[in-house]
Amino acid sequence: MRQPDRPYPKGRQTPQRTPTLLPELIATVRDHIDSSRHGCLEGVSDAVLSQLITVVFFGGLETYEAKHYSVRVVFTGTRPLDVLLPEPPRSSAAPDYCWKALNFEAPRPFSVSELTKLAVAGGDDHLYTKVQLLSDGLAVTGLARKGMNLTDEPFIELIAPRPGTLSIRSGRLGILEYEHGYILESSDRLLLGGAAVREGLEGIARTAEIEEEALPDYLELVRGLLQAMAAHGHGGILIISADEKPELPEDAPYRLVPDSSLATLMRLSRLLGRSDGRKRAASADAVGKPSPIDMQQLVRNAFLVEIERVTEELGALTAIDGATILNSNLALAGFGITLPVDRGGHVVEALDSNAGQLVPFDLGSRGTRHRAAATYANQHSGSVVFVASKDGPVTCMFRPMHHEAVLAWRQG
Repeated sequence: MRQPDRPYPKGRQTPQRTPTLLPELIATVRDHIDSSRHGCLEGVSDAVLSQLITVVFFGGLETYEAKHYSVRVVFTGTRPLDVLLPEPPRSSAAPDYCWKALNFEAPRPFSVSELTKLAVAGGDDHLYTKVQLLSDGLAVTGLARKGMNLTDEPFIELIAPRPGTLSIRSGRLGILEYEHGYILESSDRLLLGGAAVREGLEGIARTAEIEEEALPDYLELVRGLLQAMAAHGHGGILIISADEKPELPEDAPYRLVPDSSLATLMRLSRLLGRSDGRKRAASADAVGKPSPIDMQQLVRNAFLVEIERVTEELGALTAIDGATILNSNLALAGFGITLPVDRGGHVVEALDSNAGQLVPFDLGSRGTRHRAAATYANQHSGSVVFVASKDGPVTCMFRPMHHEAVLAWRQG
């Protein structure tokens, strides 16, 4: 196997000689990834996976011309990549791609220096370095632009957003986070793993008159918001209110005039998708082949792109001091909201997804942000509160209706 060009920065020991959690990290990745679905890992040894993860991690420690850039890699395994489209019935919508590649004529070495150099091009968070497993080892074979963020794609993404951190994802599915020597559960797994939180969000969606079959899409929207909040690394508070018109303090500096919501955009995209599916089915029955791309497909794609854009913008607002509050339709009610702080009520930590194992949650050892989040969750039963620390971990706080205690789930 070809050795990478200076895979580790000079002056540092390789992971094999440095006491780290790397072996546990590899085991955790294997445990959390469904190899049958993520075909990029088929035939990939632990040694290759270790090299892939380690070089990306050390790439995140480096700078290019004295500036740090986020290292973003999409690993396709032994598979080439030109354009990856969703599965039917959406496969005829050419603009609706998952990935588009810019392939190099000749592979480049898979190394820290190569990744930090190419990271400059990925400043918009949608352009990745494409890494492939060739017959003689890992190599950089091009760049890849990320399109629609789906859950069923076969590739994995490795992102080093800031020094000492690593996020491993696949489409919308978070696999795990690695923060300064600690393995953390992905924020996605936290959200989907807490049954009470999931049921609470579904209850909020129903009050917003979201159709039952659209509840998974509503959860996907919330998960995307949580990802965007965790990604900027400044910490913050994100509140999904159970009310259509959340009550905000009179002195709140950034109160918003009601505008379109993520749930509205989702409804429109679903409506266009159903109508377009019926139209193409009728066309296929009539002539034996799918109908060509039409304006309806393009409009639906525009709504999906708008959902991604609004999600990123709302996530960015959580970096501002104070809470970002969305209503039950996931419309922005206000941001930079100073929340009252009291004892926060009775808060217990759930150690499992069903909240069957509960232990006291020590708010005294937490900062003002966590105490404010607990206070809001206690005073607004049914609303879901996410609070992110600057160093990465995310805590979810939620007091179900008619419950006395605030339930808290910690990431990692």
